[in-house]
Amino acid sequence: MPDTPKADAPPLFFLHFPRTGGTTVDAIFAANYPAEQILKIYSQEEFKKYQYIDEAAFARFRFITGHLLLTGTNPTQFYGKPVRAFTFLRDPVKRLHSEYIFLKTWKNQHLYDYLNSRDITFSQYITSTDKLLRYRGKNFMTRCISGHSLEKTDLAEALAKAKHNLEYAFLFFGIQERFMESMLLLSKLTELPNILHQKRNALTHAGAQAPMSAEEAELAQEYNSADMELYRFAQELFARRVAEAGPEFQKQLKEYSFINAKFQKISSLLYERVAEVQDETDGIALSKDIRW
Repeated sequence: MPDTPKADAPPLFFLHFPRTGGTTVDAIFAANYPAEQILKIYSQEEFKKYQYIDEAAFARFRFITGHLLLTGTNPTQFYGKPVRAFTFLRDPVKRLHSEYIFLKTWKNQHLYDYLNSRDITFSQYITSTDKLLRYRGKNFMTRCISGHSLEKTDLAEALAKAKHNLEYAFLFFGIQERFMESMLLLSKLTELPNILHQKRNALTHAGAQAPMSAEEAELAQEYNSADMELYRFAQELFARRVAEAGPEFQKQLKEYSFINAKFQKISSLLYERVAEVQDETDGIALSKDIRW
């Protein structure tokens, strides 16, 4: 395992929005930190287990990840303790559609039965006021990053606060569509020595190709106008930060992209070979990071 990043700073907190490359981010950090220094809260059981935690236990964690809300954004806090927060954003309409397809096609997800037994369409997923869906399709990124209650109705205020938090309160934000640049920038801020990775949790099955109609896309934009504006703001700010990194960063990006492509190819071959062995012996089980 590579040298562990320095432990003299508050833990990193990953605000993980579904379908933004977050499972890949988790895997990268898992390759850099010992398991006992990582706090993952995704499942209902994990939420219950870590509902309360003592300060000594919290102090051991260097990386916190999950579909979680910060307990404070000015400064960023979790459990009322300082954290260095970061997140990844994605085109809101594409992210939302990918989330819908993922939840409706992966049987081990908690909304699978609900969405399929009621034959929930993408339009219904966006507009529903049901308690399970009422926040998902309506400016979810803006609401979470703002630090306001999810029920807050003043979107203009939430949007302004979300922009401020992205630029000044968060340690970092990345763009899923510019993942390589994002990880390289993040590695410099967090001193991650190893950022080689495979893509995790990608939609590759037939359901992933389910088209989104023009009417559905228009509806998604209408219900996510604040997220659309936040994403445009983030794209512009991210582009400036990349430009400010200069030509040396572009050189490092080219090298990183080349090496990681080789890494992905080798990893894919190894995965296929292990899968073959599993079929032959039924004695090896590959864990797949499947999350909502």
